[in-house]
Amino acid sequence: MLTSFEQVLNKAREVKVPGKVAVADAASAETLKALAKAEDIVFPILIGDKEKILPLIEKAELSRYEMIDEKEPSKIAALSVSLVRDKEAELLMKGKLSTGSLMKAVLDKENGIRTGKLLSHIAVVESPAYHKLMLFTDGGLNIRPTLDEKISILKNAVSYARCLGIETPKVCGLAVVETVNPKMEETMDAALISRMAERGQLGNVIFDGPLAMDIALSKRAAEIKGVKSPVAGDVDIFLAHDIVVINACVKALIYLSNVKTGGVILGAKSPIVLLSRSDSADTKLNSIALAAIMKTDKRR
Repeated sequence: MLTSFEQVLNKAREVKVPGKVAVADAASAETLKALAKAEDIVFPILIGDKEKILPLIEKAELSRYEMIDEKEPSKIAALSVSLVRDKEAELLMKGKLSTGSLMKAVLDKENGIRTGKLLSHIAVVESPAYHKLMLFTDGGLNIRPTLDEKISILKNAVSYARCLGIETPKVCGLAVVETVNPKMEETMDAALISRMAERGQLGNVIFDGPLAMDIALSKRAAEIKGVKSPVAGDVDIFLAHDIVVINACVKALIYLSNVKTGGVILGAKSPIVLLSRSDSADTKLNSIALAAIMKTDKRR
């Protein structure tokens, strides 16, 4: 089981031939710095305004790349997605382009890279205060998922957890209480998903919820509160009721704690490296590695 980003990066670097990544609007200094650090993991195809990208390439010391000169955002998005759709690139990465522009091209019914699955975002966090990697979903794509959508988001996350070597992921349905309250939809949904997991409807996964964050993170907190949970203090995946919970949680960890993080979108024909444009080069590098390990076995 991979328990740190160092291990994730090492696994991503096991490839014999770096796969190509289509970078949508590569005029981003931090994105190019990350790509320079990832030259033994991916080979970038840079799509965007050549005049803006070239000076940044020199500063980033990126030595190997292809470039497609394009200034119009919608065309940048379409070109980037078409490279993945036509199998000229294995991965898709958001550069300076807005998330909305990129996802519009990804989800295009005729020219996109949909698979029929719900797309969802997963953020992976490494904290010195926790003993393994934590997977948070969905803080980047689905605003307020229905029960069925939560189940799809969960399945995406469980599938990805296995890329990290987590064969039986422990999942927490986040709430602010551990009791079911009809006035709190998140507690109702978590209880239903928990029952489905007990009956084997979700495969090889251990799910418990509703659970407050302190119970999820601390077995001691569970003991003090008298809560018996098979996942307390050992959660792999945190599943939330809406986008605000996970987005706020992960960003608070990034800015207030000494954590490492990365993020990818799951459910498309290719993993999509999608982060905030303000994220650091190291966070972008981690995200590239997270996406690359999904393709490792196919490139050997």
